[in-house]
Amino acid sequence: MNAQDSVVRKKAELQSRGIRIPGELIDELEADYNAPAVRTGRIVLCLESPAGNGELIPVFIVNGKRAANSPLHLFKNNAHRYEVRADNEKYTDVKLLPRPEFYDGMTADGTPRHKLAVIVGPGHLRSVVNQRCYYQQTGNACRFCAVQHWWNADTTKAAEEIASTVAMGVAGGVVNHVSLTTATLNTPGKGLEHLVKTARLIQAKVDVPIMLEFEPIEDFALLDSLLRKARQDGVTTVSCNIECFENSLRPEIMPSKGKIPISAYIKTWEKCLEIFGENEVFTVAIVGIGEADESILRGVEMAASHGVMTFLVPHSPAIGADYEDMAAPSADRMLSLYSRAVTVYERYGLDLYACRAGCVRGGGFSAIKDVANFGTI
Repeated sequence: MNAQDSVVRKKAELQSRGIRIPGELIDELEADYNAPAVRTGRIVLCLESPAGNGELIPVFIVNGKRAANSPLHLFKNNAHRYEVRADNEKYTDVKLLPRPEFYDGMTADGTPRHKLAVIVGPGHLRSVVNQRCYYQQTGNACRFCAVQHWWNADTTKAAEEIASTVAMGVAGGVVNHVSLTTATLNTPGKGLEHLVKTARLIQAKVDVPIMLEFEPIEDFALLDSLLRKARQDGVTTVSCNIECFENSLRPEIMPSKGKIPISAYIKTWEKCLEIFGENEVFTVAIVGIGEADESILRGVEMAASHGVMTFLVPHSPAIGADYEDMAAPSADRMLSLYSRAVTVYERYGLDLYACRAGCVRGGGFSAIKDVANFGTI
């Protein structure tokens, strides 16, 4: 690594290697900046856009165990600014978003609002509406997942309180779009019905674009009904996340979810496109959990042929997951896959920049949008 690396490569390196955060910085980060889960190794850093327009590129990092051996570490210099150093030499300047005022608010039952929803990049608020996964409770959790530990948050959250938290963030000028996701629940909609309810309550308080993330459900009439309600209630964007395209690997990596046939995803994507329209329907594939690059790219092509963009994200081995000791994919691997996937989207006339809400618009979890904008050099 050297200081001449592009901003896009620096983002990919930070996400691949994790970052050591010195203990003496923890209190300040938690008190003054957007770092409510820094003690559990989750942090959002920002890099300045190479466009020179003052725009910030968010970098969401889940450190896990790897940070202990990362060559990258956060440092506060003599000018009281933050930078990342590599082997004791400056690698890049970073900016941290200030701690939003709503983090210090409390719900009626005394829950801090940052335990309900968090800022994951400029303007982007995200809430995992329920973190108690049915697959985990039955011993069939996806092996890369540690949803129960996300953001040091409450595992179950009241929809009404999430909605009021979103409204506070919008009123405070720090939220302009929202992502809602959930662990899998033992309900007919697998938790989707709770996401739709939350979106409805948000929209009753404030007009803000919303993305929902969910998985296919067996009752297709229920799916159709819930998605149409979601569209009426301000949801603009959806992501039905496949995680892994390779049929031979899916049951091993995802003992329960991996049994859902890929045909069910395609049918769900087609319904989503009917309701939400072009450039607003996504899926997520995780790089670094065992699937080969060519398999991933075949999946990207397959999804694109159905009008769906795949949001490629690097596996960030999280403490509490079965795969917590697995190595993260390298920056070189991610940048190559991003570049090749972007070429696929262009060929199918799909636009990563057109969506109105969610993780793709926010960009913090992956550098694929940055590659589309700036390339890899």
